[in-house]
Amino acid sequence: MEEKDWEVSSSSDNEAGFPNDDDEEFHSGGSVPKLQFRVGSSKARWIAELGMAEVEVKRGKLWTTTGIIRSGKTYCFIEEALYLSEIGELQILGNEDDIAIPLKDLYEKMAEEKSGCSWDNYEVYRYLKGLGYILGRNGISWTLKDAAITRPYGEEESACAGECLEDKDTVTKLLGDMQICDAKAVFDVYLPNSRFKKSSPGEPSFVACFSGDSPPSKKDIKVLQKRIAAPLMFCHVAQGRASFFSFSSIDLPVLP
Repeated sequence: MEEKDWEVSSSSDNEAGFPNDDDEEFHSGGSVPKLQFRVGSSKARWIAELGMAEVEVKRGKLWTTTGIIRSGKTYCFIEEALYLSEIGELQILGNEDDIAIPLKDLYEKMAEEKSGCSWDNYEVYRYLKGLGYILGRNGISWTLKDAAITRPYGEEESACAGECLEDKDTVTKLLGDMQICDAKAVFDVYLPNSRFKKSSPGEPSFVACFSGDSPPSKKDIKVLQKRIAAPLMFCHVAQGRASFFSFSSIDLPVLP
């Protein structure tokens, strides 16, 4: 078993190209910082029925690696919306008005875990984004030209809503191969790449997985490896600190 604990240097720049501010950190259990949007920030409208935000105004290059595209429209998952709001790059507007939703309310939406992302998931997302990695939800296509979002993506069984309808044979095969697994693949992670294209993202560098508070079992690892071709990286979050584990081999003790 190999353990990796990646640190974010306070002198490095985040994905958007802005220096990190050592005096202002964002923690789920700490005080809520005040939103400070940058001039020309993007805007999106929160769609409660979807558990996502529909982007209305896109500014900057960050959208080449953020959001999914369905029928020509760009949508943000809750983790993307919250992260971009924290760094001042995105204003999330209410569904019925043009008033920006405060960070406190976005944190509450995340804490409800009704939009397909938990706090631990978000801690890992924010951590890796701060290092410049490109992240997308595991198994969700970045782009689909003719598929509209019609059901909440926060519900696990509808994670492939819109795209699963395209190939019933594939769905049947997936259901036939499905096995119960406590560990879960959450994010497809790509190395920083200025030439990244949503239309042809390629294979992820690794897939970020969670197995709760305990290490994954040998059975869970085998199940995930059967489903996923990319290397697996298991994540653990404690007190806001993210650790990453990979397994190259598993040796079990032999009883006498």
